[in-house]
Amino acid sequence: MILDHPLTVKDQSISQKYYTVFNVFNGFSYMCLGETVILLLAVRVGCPDSVIAVLGSMIYLGFLLLPLGKIMTARSGAAESQANFWIFRNIAALLVASAAPAAFYFGIIPAALLLIIGAFLFYGFRAAGVVMAQPLVGEVCPESKQGSFMFRCWCCFYGSGLLALLLISGLLYWNSNIWVLASVIVAGAVLGLISSSLIRRIRETQTIMLSAREPMFAAVYQACRNPDIIRQMIAGMCCNTAAIMIVPISMLTLKRGYGVSDSGALLYSLAQFAASTAICAFLGKSADRFGGRMVTFGGFAGLCLIPVFWLAAPEKLYWFCFLLPFVLCPAGMVVTVVGLQQYFLRTVPKEQQIAASMVISVATGVISGGLGSVLSTLLLKLAELFSGTSGEIITYRWYFGGVLLLMPVFFIFIRLLRKEITVNRNNADNP
Repeated sequence: MILDHPLTVKDQSISQKYYTVFNVFNGFSYMCLGETVILLLAVRVGCPDSVIAVLGSMIYLGFLLLPLGKIMTARSGAAESQANFWIFRNIAALLVASAAPAAFYFGIIPAALLLIIGAFLFYGFRAAGVVMAQPLVGEVCPESKQGSFMFRCWCCFYGSGLLALLLISGLLYWNSNIWVLASVIVAGAVLGLISSSLIRRIRETQTIMLSAREPMFAAVYQACRNPDIIRQMIAGMCCNTAAIMIVPISMLTLKRGYGVSDSGALLYSLAQFAASTAICAFLGKSADRFGGRMVTFGGFAGLCLIPVFWLAAPEKLYWFCFLLPFVLCPAGMVVTVVGLQQYFLRTVPKEQQIAASMVISVATGVISGGLGSVLSTLLLKLAELFSGTSGEIITYRWYFGGVLLLMPVFFIFIRLLRKEITVNRNNADNP
């Protein structure tokens, strides 16, 4: 909802409430059709490890469609644009679900193609929808409260996702048929369509819409001259690439290396969401004090511990022991994402945030997606070569050994982030 006057404190409060409730619905929806369920469906239809690695990178390769978000925002504003792309995103999820009947009637290759295309469109429309999310948060929330507000939203997202995981795990424990898994995705798409109506109600000024109408290339050129934006771009690429190489293959190791069932794998995802909720609740009260740079460092440290665990993991599955990497996954992914968002809002001038958000998102998404996919596939092939087998525990140990060697290289570039200096202080606390 675009207003013709500056947002009042009441307008900001109302918008924050709608954004928070949207995250509750979105978390429940996303858990039904997000990466965990997509990867489980891919394993069930018999996709090879290389396809699993590609699917794990689609969340970032989808940023190729991000410029569509700028085009729609220029016409209808940030909130309306996100609502429309949320509809497209959930329609794309139905394409992912169609992989189940495709595998049954036509074989693995058509099913794998539907999974890849559907996942690309799903994540692509999501990227186009959230392209203006950071400027929108900057408009509806005072700067002094942005860190805690973002963590509160993530807490709601993961909390509702936690509930969804409990229900899905129980459902798959009762019946693990592939059609049930496809039905879960369809149910998530329906909930996602409902959540789009909430995001439409967020109030904003014409600022974001008018900024989106500015010529793209001139704004991008100006943004790229800002050294802080370049540093954020490089840090984001490193964090995303590390996550692509670690998180989906951790689930693959559990499924194929240790032979865990679908319902069992979802219970480990349940631990992941529970940890995400707890981390967001804790950091929501302290993120503004630590600053985005230190929050990002802490998140990356959590990612670094995951390959160490898989190298030292026992041959036999002990459920309490194997919870650790799935507790560390959110510590890495969520904390680095919010840390970089907080750093962005504090260091990039408001007049550059639209162009900078696009540059950083496209660069970190597309480059990380491509690089992560190539490195993951290459390391998996090398791991199979050195171990002399495929889909065994020793194969994944070799893989995570290679990942661990790359982590110090990534951290060298992440440390390029300078201590943040607030550049938008004049509008920090007053609408």
